[in-house]
Amino acid sequence: QGNGAGDDEDSGGLPEDQMFEMLTRVSLDDLSACRQVSAQWRRLTYEPAFSPLHCRRRADAVVSGYFVQGMARNRYSATFVSMHPSQADADPSVSLDFLPSAHVRVEAVSAHRGLACCVDADADAAARMGGKASSARCYYACKPATRQWRALPNPRLRFPTAVTAMVARPAGAGAAADFKILRLSVPTLRDHLRCEIFDSRRRAWRRSADVMVWPESLVAAGPAVRAHGAMHWLRWPDRVSAAEDIFAFDMKSEAWRLIVLPPEVEDRTDRWAGKKKLVTVEGKLCLVVIVDEEAEVWVITDYGRQQERWEKKMAVNLKNLGMQEGRALILRDLCSSEVAF
Repeated sequence: QGNGAGDDEDSGGLPEDQMFEMLTRVSLDDLSACRQVSAQWRRLTYEPAFSPLHCRRRADAVVSGYFVQGMARNRYSATFVSMHPSQADADPSVSLDFLPSAHVRVEAVSAHRGLACCVDADADAAARMGGKASSARCYYACKPATRQWRALPNPRLRFPTAVTAMVARPAGAGAAADFKILRLSVPTLRDHLRCEIFDSRRRAWRRSADVMVWPESLVAAGPAVRAHGAMHWLRWPDRVSAAEDIFAFDMKSEAWRLIVLPPEVEDRTDRWAGKKKLVTVEGKLCLVVIVDEEAEVWVITDYGRQQERWEKKMAVNLKNLGMQEGRALILRDLCSSEVAF
């Protein structure tokens, strides 16, 4: 029996090292439940040493890392970067070369299940231009670690994509992957966002309610950040209010809202210079702000309640990294409260 996630006392009277050892052997599905048992169990599962040990001890194939996507000569490429060097040495084959298309673009990932939503970039471009490939399937759901993939029906490709998000749901042993994909696109009138959702259970896209925000505020907003059951993007300044905020879309209720940024940071940084970044730390939505070679991490408390507020979690001096003259540091993610990518 658990003491509740807010209780700092240990559970069951076990020594902490034994609890850590036990938690490294549970499945990914059970790990989410274990984090709700007590604050101590939650803290142990977010220790920097936990993830690599948990991956090594899983009977099935578990890898942990990032796909870094770039473009050269009008062609996309994605390279897998492992968080654990031993994984890269043991299995260097995590890639997208098993997909039927030779030119794919990663649209979204579901980190918990290791799933990715990819698009045939050439077919997608031809479809939006009304070319011959407009009827060809160009969306894929895949699991790079096991090299499994499935072709998906196309959404309304004639509307350009603003943002895409993917979330996986627990599935039984041997069952097919269970997931949802959110696609927000820019319609002809360009005064709102068109919302489509793919559900693997129905194997079809369906239209959801339009999102009444300025479309250009989310175009090229970067990968979605999942926290508290919702997907989040940092919006570009709105042309009406000229204010920055966070767009949040709940994948279960399909409701959306805007979250204001901490007033302490709004006037101190320039989003256009890439000085703000949304991340998750220990399952909570956080904002990283880089000011004068110092990284501040702000966490939102009481998420979803009427009195949401931001608190500064930490500040880290970046000068100690010893970057060479002329080299720029770009923070992409926080793997934990102590490790940055």
